[in-house]
Amino acid sequence: MTQEEPLPQQLTALGALLNEVEARLARAPVAPAGLEDLKNSVDSLRTSMWAILAAGYGATAPMRVERLKLRRAIESLRGLQAGLKKPARHPEHAELQSLARAVADQIGPTGGGK
Repeated sequence: MTQEEPLPQQLTALGALLNEVEARLARAPVAPAGLEDLKNSVDSLRTSMWAILAAGYGATAPMRVERLKLRRAIESLRGLQAGLKKPARHPEHAELQSLARAVADQIGPTGGGK
């Protein structure tokens, strides 16, 4: 894929590549290195593409995309909040500490909404 290639062709090629990767992953005996990064990138791309499609096009589309992404983030955080209220978690989980740091990093620059 190149920048000069028309967007519809790039989208078709990307879809085919993702299908091929999915098939190879299904046959892999173990998860290959870099899979977690790929999962995060694909999820981010999916969310962004959904927002773009939902927002439509035009001069105000970027602002609508941003608002949709923010709403999606709020929904995700509410889901996390509900899950974290359940008592079946151990406070020493590295993932829990990592999540707390990531949320604090994202909230910090905004002044905590004050």
